[in-house]
Amino acid sequence: MKKRTLQELSQEQEQLNSSYNDINSLQKQIYLENQQRLQNLKQEKQESLKINDDEVKKVEQLQEDINLYFPVGKFCLNQLSQYPKEEKQAHILSFINILQENPYSDVQKQKPKITLEAALMTCYGFEDHLLQPLVQSGVKLFIINDNDNNDKKLEIIENFNGHSNWTVIKPSKLNSITFGGSFHPKIWILKFPKFIRIVIGSQNLHVGDWTVWSQAMWIQDFKIGNTELDLISKDFKIVLKEFLDQILPNSHKFEDLLKIRYDDYDFQNINIRLITSIPGRYTEKQLHKYGIMRIQSVLNQELINNNFEIPKQVSITYQTTSIGQLDNNYVDFFQQCCSGQQVKQPQKILQNNKSIAQMLFNKQEDEKSTLKLIYPTSDYIQNQTKAGPEFANPLFLRKQQFENPKFPKNIFYKYQGSNYYFWHNGNIPHLKVMIITSLDDKIDDNTSIYIGSHNFSQAAWGRLEKNATQLFISNTELGVLYPPKKDSAKFKQQIIEQLSFKFPPDKYEKTDQPWISEVYYEQLL
Repeated sequence: MKKRTLQELSQEQEQLNSSYNDINSLQKQIYLENQQRLQNLKQEKQESLKINDDEVKKVEQLQEDINLYFPVGKFCLNQLSQYPKEEKQAHILSFINILQENPYSDVQKQKPKITLEAALMTCYGFEDHLLQPLVQSGVKLFIINDNDNNDKKLEIIENFNGHSNWTVIKPSKLNSITFGGSFHPKIWILKFPKFIRIVIGSQNLHVGDWTVWSQAMWIQDFKIGNTELDLISKDFKIVLKEFLDQILPNSHKFEDLLKIRYDDYDFQNINIRLITSIPGRYTEKQLHKYGIMRIQSVLNQELINNNFEIPKQVSITYQTTSIGQLDNNYVDFFQQCCSGQQVKQPQKILQNNKSIAQMLFNKQEDEKSTLKLIYPTSDYIQNQTKAGPEFANPLFLRKQQFENPKFPKNIFYKYQGSNYYFWHNGNIPHLKVMIITSLDDKIDDNTSIYIGSHNFSQAAWGRLEKNATQLFISNTELGVLYPPKKDSAKFKQQIIEQLSFKFPPDKYEKTDQPWISEVYYEQLL
């Protein structure tokens, strides 16, 4: 190996140093660029977090701004003219108050601005002058009704009474000749800027419905949100949408009318089960979907889910304002469904001279339940009510039906004003309430309470056909059921005390006769 001089070694070192410097410079540049990139990523992440945090804060602020007055379903009555104005009760509301964001504001003194944007209301009947102030305030109003349409072939009446924001819709697809029933549900969907309010009960849209006749309602507010729903809340959301889709003609969707996205709303904190009746004949999986069979199915589910024993005997107190064709067989069938016991389907209905009810349920004597039908006496309407017989038109019982030998006259109990609030004395009922208890009428966790549009008739609740394999319903109805539930006794007792009639009721005396309008007017002649 040639020996290198100092000069040569020095030059080589300089070259090496230069190479190292180049490499170090490149590495440094890469390092700095990488550091800058990491810094940029960190900054972007921080900005992103800040943006997300700001959005979260905005959403939280928005939620804080939404004051739901009915975050959980509330039982309410309507304000009648006979009630003293100085006696304010949170469960008693007027028509105009329910349409306010704050239903407890003093609308006479404060005169709050109406923020209601749109309203969809179903009813058996309505009066223009009750609704015109609402329309004149700019609210888009959609009435679904089958009785006040003079042109039976016209499904949609736009610009009703000359108002561009008032539409009356006929639910024609449900009222065919085949079923021939009444369109009788009462549901309101009220759209406010930040939430929707749902009202389900017995209320129609006549002036008398809000001044003379006592009504019962369930009310709840729902804001926009996306929380995970429990099974009861999911059931409410599904059943409600299905019902709304079914009652409207195919040309109109409730979401389009109200300009809402149904799935955007948070249907949580549901404390009831929806009970619907839709005209039709139902078998197999749909047998327990509607009417009284829906009651039976829900009660059976809730009793089992709460580890309650399914009772063999129940007491059913049913306050109704209209009575259809009844006999003892149908009363037995109705009682059996209200106990939550499953209906047994025999191979043959008639054999060995047994009644249909006996064959359906194979009942034993010790399984006998009781039905107490609350309906006003003729004396109550004529001599005890504030408004008098002229305002008793919501009450319906045919003379021919009552005089039929098969009609169960022994189930009648008096309608009287509640013992808890004196001003209920002398009111005329239009509410429909059913209370299911043990035989001692005690309100406990097992108690169920129904309110809604169903009167006591086969048309509303349905009757079994074809060897108990088919349910036939002719009416469209809607109501809510407070089912058996643990730790619910106190809440249900509160509802009982808020009712406008006496519970438990007093039985008809021998001289009592039910209010029958045709009998009253025959006597006047």
